Amino acid sequence: MHMPARPRFVSARLALAVAASLAAVPVLAQSVVPSVQPNRYTTPPRQATQDARSNQDALRQANQEAQRRQGEASRRAANDQARNQIDANRQRMEADRARTERQRAAVADDPVESERLRQAFEARRQAYEREREAIERQRAADEARNADRSRDGADVPASTRSPRPAGGGRR
Repeated sequence: MHMPARPRFVSARLALAVAASLAAVPVLAQSVVPSVQPNRYTTPPRQATQDARSNQDALRQANQEAQRRQGEASRRAANDQARNQIDANRQRMEADRARTERQRAAVADDPVESERLRQAFEARRQAYEREREAIERQRAADEARNADRSRDGADVPASTRSPRPAGGGRR
């Protein structure tokens, strides 16, 4: 029996598909290779040097930078805490004021009691003001102490400070 031409056409089409898939294999293999693009989200690693002095300097600078950041974070936290204390003090005073006004409205027919409540509130208001001033004084003292420390280099441990030559620094 004789085969028709159609199966030969199908086998030619199949051979073409196999050849195309084999040609695509190297392209797929290349896409599996890991990327050699640098990481754009972090700083690139510094080149390793054999100079021990430059390595020590770089380590000292990194340590100083970390301590500077830590000092800044501590100062921000202290300022936030003082701000929160002042705000809480103000809220307590406002609540006390509202409570006193309600009490005075309840005894509006007795002017002596109303005046006594007003004077008691005024004494408490002055105490709130003294507390706020004490918090602000403490914050100012902390800021001054931190400024003196950073100016003197006291917030950087002695092990990371640059060595000073003896005799005042001039040769």
